[in-house]
Amino acid sequence: SDDAIFLKNLKKTASMVDGQVGFHRPENVRRCKIAKNNTIVRQLEKSKEELHPDLAQEQQARMREIQKQNKAQRILDQKKKKMEELEIKREKEERSYDRIVGGETSVSDMNGTADATAAEDYEDDFM
Repeated sequence: SDDAIFLKNLKKTASMVDGQVGFHRPENVRRCKIAKNNTIVRQLEKSKEELHPDLAQEQQARMREIQKQNKAQRILDQKKKKMEELEIKREKEERSYDRIVGGETSVSDMNGTADATAAEDYEDDFM
C-alpha cells in the first residue's frame, strides 16, 4: 500500500530542487494509507504511450505554416490596396473636367477654329 498526502499548504522556494516541495505547516499534513489496485495499474501501464517527438521539426513545420499564412495575407492586402487605388483613380477621372473640356474642343470653339474672332462673331449674331 502507498501513502496519499492531501496537499493544502505546499511551500516551494527557488532554492529547492525540481520536484522537491515542502510544507508551510507540517502539522497540517494529512496522510492516508490506500491499497494499490494492481489490475488498474497494469491496464494503465499497458496503455501508457511515451512520445518522443522531434520538436525542432515540428517548430519548423509550424513556422512554415505561419509564413504561408502571412504571405497569403500580404498578397490579399496588396490586391485590396491595388483595387482601392484603381477605384480612387476611376472616381477622380469621373470628377475631372478633362473629359468634358478637352484641349481642342471647348465651348468657345463653336466654329471649329481657335481664333477669338469667330467667338466674337457668334456673340454679335446672337444679339
